[in-house]
Amino acid sequence: MTAVAPLSDYATSRRSLLAAAEMRGATLSSYDHPCTGPDGAPLATDVARFGAPAGAAEQVVLVTSGVHGVEGHAGNGLQRLLVESDRLASLPAGVAVVLVHAVNPYGFAWSRRVDHDNIDVNRNFVDYRDLPTNPLYDEVDPILNPTDPTFDPDDLGFLADIQTFWDRVGNATMMRTLNGGQYTHPRGVQFGGQHRSWSRQTLERIWTEHLDGAASAISLDIHTGLGPSGRLTVFQTADDTETAAEMGDAWFPHHLYRAPRTGGDAIDHGLLGPAFDAWADGRLDTATFVLEFGTLDPARGLTAFRADNWLHHHGDPSDPTGVAIAQLMRDQFFIEDPGWRGEVAEQGNTAIHTVLDAVT
Repeated sequence: MTAVAPLSDYATSRRSLLAAAEMRGATLSSYDHPCTGPDGAPLATDVARFGAPAGAAEQVVLVTSGVHGVEGHAGNGLQRLLVESDRLASLPAGVAVVLVHAVNPYGFAWSRRVDHDNIDVNRNFVDYRDLPTNPLYDEVDPILNPTDPTFDPDDLGFLADIQTFWDRVGNATMMRTLNGGQYTHPRGVQFGGQHRSWSRQTLERIWTEHLDGAASAISLDIHTGLGPSGRLTVFQTADDTETAAEMGDAWFPHHLYRAPRTGGDAIDHGLLGPAFDAWADGRLDTATFVLEFGTLDPARGLTAFRADNWLHHHGDPSDPTGVAIAQLMRDQFFIEDPGWRGEVAEQGNTAIHTVLDAVT
């Protein structure tokens, strides 16, 4: 059974993908990050381009990984499987496939979802002249952002306080408060930032360079953590009347969850799909999808976010507690189990190759 590769560190994942891509004729480029990894090694967002060169491609398919850094392990695995399938060796004229590896390399290397400024990159694609609001986040920040000098990752007592809040406000408000992003607490969880992050600027530069001259683009952004374990959910933001929505219905009939672009819930503010569409408005036609693979239950995920947030503001990543928290994060977003890795490979390959079948 084909499976995504076992868990490895950022540097090893990066080398493996770039070596496989270079061996198969990809054009490589790198965008150096200002920080380093835990071992002091350099970090970068890398691009491997197959098919028509920039300026000569009419249609481009982008496959991105690591927007939420630590989620990049599965994304790297699917990108490697795609390269090693040799599907990209003979693309039709006018078609390009662009793999963007580690949009948030700092988070990938440090086992964090966020970047070096504690910014959740997937909440960073917003208009900073009109930031989304999250009026109840103030209530949960003291629960999710502990400031004590010591921390016990096994202490789950905070979940009772979260449950009390949940019971009072209901499911929809709970989801908006915890997952919709917040822009007022730089040390809090789900912080969307107060400026364009390095990753956003870099990704916008990649879009500008690699979509030059194209008439249309399809973006597949790989994530893990949300949904039933091993199950693919394809998220899309589009109105039912859009051509992109028709594509989603045709390509992913059993996995698609679509939210409307107009009149949508505020929880969708700042997600990569709408941001890419907004960036591309007037430039080219786009269809954007998030390929999300479920891992462990949401309460455990919340526990991991909270612990990671404490660690990088008040703890020491190199001491035993720090090492345990980093492992908690890795385990939450990549299940080191052959069955789970096989499910991700099977469903992810099918999704990606379905899109390639449609454009080639």
